[in-house]
Amino acid sequence: MNELIDRFNSVPLTQKVLVLFLVMAGIVTAYFLMLYQPTSDEIAQLQQEASSLDREEDRLRAVRESQAELEAQLQELNQQLQVAREKLPESAEIPDLLQRVYNQAKTAGLTIETFRRNNEVAQTDFIEIPVSMELTGSFDEVANFFFFVGRMTRIINIEDLNIRRQSSGMTPDGGLNVSARATTYRWSPD
Repeated sequence: MNELIDRFNSVPLTQKVLVLFLVMAGIVTAYFLMLYQPTSDEIAQLQQEASSLDREEDRLRAVRESQAELEAQLQELNQQLQVAREKLPESAEIPDLLQRVYNQAKTAGLTIETFRRNNEVAQTDFIEIPVSMELTGSFDEVANFFFFVGRMTRIINIEDLNIRRQSSGMTPDGGLNVSARATTYRWSPD
C-alpha cells in the first residue's frame, strides 16, 4: 500500500488534476445519461400528455355546455310543438271539441239549437273541419261566447255569421238568433 501511495505522489500534479477532472467529467456524464436525460424526457412527455388532457378537458367542458344549451333548446321546442299540437292536432277530436264549445256556450248563457259537423275540406298542409251551428241568446251572451271561443287553445274561426232578432220591436231582453259556421283545423300528415 505504501508503494501505491509513493507512486501516486510521484505523479506530477497536472496529471493528478487531469485524472481528477476526467473522473469528475465521467461522473457528470454518467449522471446526465443515466438519470437526468431519461427523467427530463419523461417530464417533457408527461407535460405534453398533461397539456393534451387539458385541451381534451376544455373540449369536453365546451361539449357539456353546448349539450346543456341544446337540451334547453330541445325542451323549448318540445313545448312549442306541444302548443302547436294543441292548436292544430293530427286528429279531428270532434267529440272533445263539441263538448268544449258546448261548455263555452253554456258558460256564456246561450242555447245551442243545432250543432252539425260538415264534410272536411283538404288543403295543402291541413284539413278544415267546418261545423254549422245555431245559437239563441242575448247580444252579451253571444259576444261572450265568441270571446271564450277565441281564447281556446284550439284554432277555431267563426265565419258566415248571420244574426237575427227573435221578435220584432225593441224588447228589453234583446234575444238574438245566430247562425254561423265554426271552422277548426287539423294537421294533415300526408
